[in-house]
Amino acid sequence: MVHGDSITEGWWSTRPAHGWPAVAGRALGFDTVNLGYAGAARGELATAEQLAALPADVLTLAFGTNCWSRVPFTAPLLYETTRVFLDLVRQGHPRTPLLLLSPVLRPDAERTPNRLGATLGALRDAMERAVRDRIAAGDGRLALLPGRDVLGPEHLADGLHPNDAGHQVLGLAVVTALRRAGFDGG
Repeated sequence: MVHGDSITEGWWSTRPAHGWPAVAGRALGFDTVNLGYAGAARGELATAEQLAALPADVLTLAFGTNCWSRVPFTAPLLYETTRVFLDLVRQGHPRTPLLLLSPVLRPDAERTPNRLGATLGALRDAMERAVRDRIAAGDGRLALLPGRDVLGPEHLADGLHPNDAGHQVLGLAVVTALRRAGFDGG
């Protein structure tokens, strides 16, 4: 099961089968359930509760990009949101393998402060720190894929959403991260 924003939903891929969740699922032999939703995925706690209640063999969470713009976050807010989101998901999935993908490259936001003064780079760092802190506290079924260097500008169709090549690269990066963590079912 994959949760995320428009990037996860597959915007700018030419077919649903080209979106990164489908690419990763095929490579791993998983029947992927894509819960990507454009404009959302800002760590909404109601979503975490819903994910906790749904069956899943492996979870991938990919959110945070939208925390830079429409509903702006600060870095401390995203740290706490990520921490609490993971706590809620773990209530329903205490041992389910879980990969968190932090926001991928977004050139216009990397060093540009949002309305609350946070750059996407600072938000990404806060999210990754929350995951690393949870892993250090003993969550051995949690892994992190830092998103910043997964894609280059050539992989972005519109400066935000991956093109088909970008979705392919992103999907295979998720596969590699899941395999490294031993979450590939094999």
